[in-house]
Amino acid sequence: MKKNYFENVIKEMDTEFDTHKFIEGFILIYEKEYVELLHSHIDTRKGIFRVAHSVIGKFLSVNSSLLRIEKIDKVESENIKNYNNENQNWRKI
Repeated sequence: MKKNYFENVIKEMDTEFDTHKFIEGFILIYEKEYVELLHSHIDTRKGIFRVAHSVIGKFLSVNSSLLRIEKIDKVESENIKNYNNENQNWRKI
């Protein structure tokens, strides 16, 4: 994953956003790269979307200071598969 992809998506986010909203924004801007990420986990037994989204969430977390974001709390929101689950809420700093 490239840091500038994440920076470009974050620029489009509201001041506060959750990981699900970030993933939606990532898909809009970097659809090809998102599909490639999904495909790179095609043989996983844990769920392709779950693993790919975990990679995105981990990148946000590990690189939060470089991306100028901070963790706020956990929130429930709808993911791209249309069901609610808990994920990280973020704030731009």
